[in-house]
Amino acid sequence: MFRAIKNPILLACVFAAASSSQSGPAFRSGVELVVLPCTVVDASGVPVRDLTRDEFRVTDNGVRRIVENLWLDSDAPLTLGVIVDASESQHEQLAEHRQTTLDLLDRILRPGDSIFVVSVNQDIRSWVDVTDSPSTLRKQMAASPGELLGEPCPQHQVLPGVRLTSACGSSPLWNAIYEAARLKLRPRTGNKALLILTDGFDSGSTRSWPQAVQEVQRADATVYAIQYRSKFGGSFAPDLYRLVEAAGGACFRARLVEAAGGACFRAPDGAYGPIVSRIETDLRRRYVLGFRPEKLSGKLRHDVQVEVTRPLLTVRARKTYFEQ
Repeated sequence: MFRAIKNPILLACVFAAASSSQSGPAFRSGVELVVLPCTVVDASGVPVRDLTRDEFRVTDNGVRRIVENLWLDSDAPLTLGVIVDASESQHEQLAEHRQTTLDLLDRILRPGDSIFVVSVNQDIRSWVDVTDSPSTLRKQMAASPGELLGEPCPQHQVLPGVRLTSACGSSPLWNAIYEAARLKLRPRTGNKALLILTDGFDSGSTRSWPQAVQEVQRADATVYAIQYRSKFGGSFAPDLYRLVEAAGGACFRARLVEAAGGACFRAPDGAYGPIVSRIETDLRRRYVLGFRPEKLSGKLRHDVQVEVTRPLLTVRARKTYFEQ
């Protein structure tokens, strides 16, 4: 998430309240600070907790910025969205996707957190609306997905007299990510993330994957994905990997999925426990950096890069923020 802080004198108070007041950016004249969360891990994926402010390097639109403030954030309330690919290529994994979602409830969510679930097939539907109730989640996950989410796919007629068919294809994944970010995450405050359970293949979205990731970035959210075996045999899904990287998250391979060019991590035994633990680590043990932006002069998009000087460490952070 990126937040703008207008009065440096108030920084001490803002930092003390950072975990409970994570509003979206509000860039106006006089804005002096951009706030950016990031995760730093070693080669084994273990979070590194002892970095200092001077070990971070930030560039904003190619211009080096000084990291003026640094703190650790582990208590911010979390809104977690789960997108379940329920298309034909994932039909055999649907029961597994449902169980994985319930496992997240037990392993990641704490009191004060919220979760929602979206199903994507030919339609994008709200399976579970935003809730902080475990019983509500379990009850609604036991039923079928409910109302349509976002704009319905346009319909077209192939031949005169033939029934209308969806123009979005059988798995409009980018549309689902776009709508989940726009409608469910952007109105929320705090720590926000999407987890996508999918084979990674989109079919006929009216939104592109860059549009989907831009909406995620506007929502100040991080994206994670668990890639599953496709019924149709494909395992290399480069657009999914690019989306996850641009949103500062990570991709994981479920069991039986072949290596995909190193783009996704695999737990040693293919089990979900280590994957869920790693996602929890990312979301609960983050650095938050404060820096003055390169400039706020009507250039709405800012490309940002975060690095550390200590060797053999990996930084995961969003690549873009927007003036609002």
